[in-house]
Amino acid sequence: MRDLAKLFRTSSWPLANAKAVVAGLTFPVYHKPRLFARHYTSVDVMPFTSRNSAEFEAPAGMTAAPVVLAPLGGRLHVLLVRRDDPPDPGAWALPGGFMSRDERPEETAQRKLTEKTGVGAVYLEQLQTYGAPHRDPRGWIPTVAYLALIDAAVLRADESQARWWPVDDPPTLALDHGGIIADGVDRLRGKLWWSNISVGLLPERFTMPQARRVFEAISGVRYEPSNFRRELDRSGLVQTTGLVAKGGPGRPAALYEFVSRQPAWSLRRSRPPATLGIGLAREAARR
Repeated sequence: MRDLAKLFRTSSWPLANAKAVVAGLTFPVYHKPRLFARHYTSVDVMPFTSRNSAEFEAPAGMTAAPVVLAPLGGRLHVLLVRRDDPPDPGAWALPGGFMSRDERPEETAQRKLTEKTGVGAVYLEQLQTYGAPHRDPRGWIPTVAYLALIDAAVLRADESQARWWPVDDPPTLALDHGGIIADGVDRLRGKLWWSNISVGLLPERFTMPQARRVFEAISGVRYEPSNFRRELDRSGLVQTTGLVAKGGPGRPAALYEFVSRQPAWSLRRSRPPATLGIGLAREAARR
């Protein structure tokens, strides 16, 4: 019996197999230390192990995870799915999964996004590779994360188990996905004023108030309207069409368009405009 216990502490078999072999007797399960603290209690799993042909330890698998963000109700949200299987069953996670040997990481991220959420092809920007040896209790499983910014309406909530969650008020998250999401939000907000990443969130021709609402939802701050207009004009990202919006109350608003409607995450030198104090923010929200 001691030999069996030793076997199951060092084997890469799943815990379910271990229980079946010992006919219901439970032995201690080996746990590697966690790099990221979580508030969710993970179901015990036996670690996967792998060695390459040179007998060096190797990753037991590779995964890809898309961080899909969208402004919704004036706040930035992230697309998540609930996990059914260990580790962390019941927790929410990015809609990623294991790579196949015949596909690139971005292909895996797109495939898993569609399989788990129903969202079709989107523009994916590589975010970062997360390869800490103990990030996953199943074993050494690096993940390549990708970033996307889309219109929240793309998700058919009535046909999908995926849900939008505010990035500043997420549910219980699996594994190290909280840190991955935070990195994605930082990357997105850092490029908001340097690239046309918001091109898919605005109509072909839009007013400055429309653009300001989108920028505020992504950045999480309120902009002073006149400063916003001036800095977006100077950014080189948009240009005036010479047309005005008709049919609304008050003075007709000028219509703008992006210089290019091809999504590009490359940097353009621009600085964010001045933000508002609390009192001014409430006033601007009514405009």
